[in-house]
Amino acid sequence: MTSGGDAGEQKEEKPASLSGAARASPLATAGYFAVTLGHAWLATVHSQNTNTGGVFFACLAVVEVTLGFEAMVLGIGGCSRSLGLSLLTLMGRLRLLCTAIAWPFLSPWAVELSCRCNAISQHTGRHLSHLTMHAALATGGFFILREVAFMIQGEPPSARGSSAQSQLGDCLPSQAVLGGQFRLDKADLEQAGRAVFVPARPRSGLYIGSGLAMLFHIIIGFALGGVNAAPPWLLAGALIALLGRRCQEVKKVFLRSEDGKGSAVGDNIWLREWPRLICRFGELIWIWFCILELQRCETSGQWLAEC
Repeated sequence: MTSGGDAGEQKEEKPASLSGAARASPLATAGYFAVTLGHAWLATVHSQNTNTGGVFFACLAVVEVTLGFEAMVLGIGGCSRSLGLSLLTLMGRLRLLCTAIAWPFLSPWAVELSCRCNAISQHTGRHLSHLTMHAALATGGFFILREVAFMIQGEPPSARGSSAQSQLGDCLPSQAVLGGQFRLDKADLEQAGRAVFVPARPRSGLYIGSGLAMLFHIIIGFALGGVNAAPPWLLAGALIALLGRRCQEVKKVFLRSEDGKGSAVGDNIWLREWPRLICRFGELIWIWFCILELQRCETSGQWLAEC
């Protein structure tokens, strides 16, 4: 998806190679596929065992599908390189773009849930729901605009480290996900045997929506805890997911080395796999607890058909 103006970058690209790759752990691969199946099951429960529909249903469903796809991409990266590097690259690009767009929709979903459960007033819930929905749509629109900008004009010279002066709008194509050069994560490939494609240059802002969704769920979890009986499903799910994400920091600590060449500790495959797996299972539990909270609210006498 590069343009003629990006010929300089294309010339520098080298064919990706899987030489030197470690053997991926079958147990870790099975774990990623288990997460994929878990999200598929939750999507089925959400659609068949709840009475929600429309935008309220779609906000949670899009996150379920996206997280399932993300886990599937990680699983495929460890067991099926016969798909070809081009397809794996496309899946890696879509994984980042879809998660960046999907996460913000958990915020308006949580706000509307709290409104329908009478945890907040209808007036407050209605306005806050509109605000968070517009923010989610604006976030998704921004990421899509970055891709369109890249397809039209390519990556600007200022983004490639040239001496050209940056201009207004350069940040859009320079941070594009579908555009720009992607490469195999060398450390992941050599230490975990997993073919995961990541941007050659770091992309900013991809996880802002994820962090805001976490914050909203923790705050609203406390509000729902005040009107519903224990256990506080929404709050517990968000906290479990938060702990799972913090486990990924362990990987950064152990894989850091002074000479930048790794160490015997850093070469341990599970130092890369288990923090990531714990994070994915934590997010799976989070979505599961969201559905449990929704089912409990629907059976309560305070449930509102709409906010």
